[in-house]
Amino acid sequence: MIRRASPTPLTTRVLLSCAAIAAAGAVLLTVANLTAKLLIPVFPPSAYLLAGLWAVPATLALALLRSPGVGVLTGLIAGVAMTPFSPQGASVILATLWWAAACEVPFLLTRYRRWTLALHVCGGGVAGLASIVVSVATGVLPALTFPAQVLTLALSIAAPVVCAIGGVALAGRLRRTGVGAQSAASGAASAPSEPSA
Repeated sequence: MIRRASPTPLTTRVLLSCAAIAAAGAVLLTVANLTAKLLIPVFPPSAYLLAGLWAVPATLALALLRSPGVGVLTGLIAGVAMTPFSPQGASVILATLWWAAACEVPFLLTRYRRWTLALHVCGGGVAGLASIVVSVATGVLPALTFPAQVLTLALSIAAPVVCAIGGVALAGRLRRTGVGAQSAASGAASAPSEPSA
């Protein structure tokens, strides 16, 4: 079934929800960055495993609030919050926006008329493909041996897809406690509801 997007997506409630998700996402990604620095010298593929976490804030916002642009907005706020703690400085904002936009592409293409698990999985896949493009453009992927390239490609796609599924599951749990229910209900007037997944 179809659930249309909220006709007034940028309410105060939605903005505050995006900010809260972004703050939690900024903490998660900052810890992931620090962890990656420790693990990469020992196990280089860990970089691609942890990279999937970058899909979580946008996916959670999209799955919970079901409004156009909330993924990108959450990514922007998360990037700003991460800036003081990131070795990349303000450029981390571009990274969070990149991942958030990738997660939102499938919903944009369907004009925000469907909010299904399949579209979230596609968003994770798009984010993974975007990560591969960056790896190729920066010369990281071509420099690897063939087995390492295969592993990198597999992890680059699988990690954000798994994290996207996790984000949808978390959104379902939060919605059952009443979080995001008002935002979701505002879109229900124009279409029947669907299961969280």
